[in-house]
Amino acid sequence: MHPKDEKLQPRLGTELRMARMRLELTQEQVAKAVGFVPTVYGRIERGDMMPSTPKLKALCVLLGISADVLLGVKPSEDPPTQEPPPPPPGDPPELRRLAMLVRELPPDRFRLFRVALRSIAHPDEEE
Repeated sequence: MHPKDEKLQPRLGTELRMARMRLELTQEQVAKAVGFVPTVYGRIERGDMMPSTPKLKALCVLLGISADVLLGVKPSEDPPTQEPPPPPPGDPPELRRLAMLVRELPPDRFRLFRVALRSIAHPDEEE
């Protein structure tokens, strides 16, 4: 293993754990959303394993964190030749967490959630 890789895996795991905890998600929820077995995701967070590139991308999207942060990439010392475009506006962490929880609802609870949401959004309308 390359000496730099020895620091990369624990750093990646720590950054993933902090991002997951900011969103108040469990390891199991993240693992299921990305397609990992929960024990495998746990090994990644502990720094014992590296995810594949597609799984790394999925983790970045799910947790709202840059791959540069996860991989410890520092910005270049040279100033950029042109102004980088602003980052696209993202959903707040609370909304991403809510969306994940709603996706996991069984059909009967999802229907109930839709009715409740509709009555909150449009209180004057009747079913």
